[in-house]
Amino acid sequence: MKDLLEYNPIIAAVKNDKGLHEAVKSDCEIIFLLYGDMITLKEKVDFLNKNNKKVFVHLDMITGFASNPIIIDYIASSMHVEGVISTRVNMIKRAIDKNIKAVQRFFIVDSMSLDSALESLKKVRPQAVEIMPGIMPKVIKKVNSQLKIPVISGGLVETKEEVISILKNGASSISTTNPNIWEE
Repeated sequence: MKDLLEYNPIIAAVKNDKGLHEAVKSDCEIIFLLYGDMITLKEKVDFLNKNNKKVFVHLDMITGFASNPIIIDYIASSMHVEGVISTRVNMIKRAIDKNIKAVQRFFIVDSMSLDSALESLKKVRPQAVEIMPGIMPKVIKKVNSQLKIPVISGGLVETKEEVISILKNGASSISTTNPNIWEE
């Protein structure tokens, strides 16, 4: 997972059909699929696969999916995804059990949420962590120094300078819904 992220420092995070079509035209190899529903998800994943993209499905954002880990089994048996993203520990654990790459997402708003995230990550051991908002070099540095897993930084990243700062502070990759950043 670390090599995949280091070779792909910009991840296209897609939140609608327009973004989906822009993402397949971009140089981004990794796509974070942040929208859809249980009926159309396979179609979106197949479309991205046909365009040689590595798909990570954000389980918490797919309409119709509950927080029941059986969803992981469904995804594993019916579609080809590179991995999944979730804030939910039970989903991350099931993905790890099923040998699906797991990215655990955390929203860091204060020192307590940072400490809680670090404690959880040490127990659950996902293949990567996504911390939000992404424009927090101090937090990226701290998470990176305490864990031996890739750090993805996402949220509120708007400029090339922010991307450079994030990567310099230890993130392996950034995820963004901004198509202008996808090509930089």
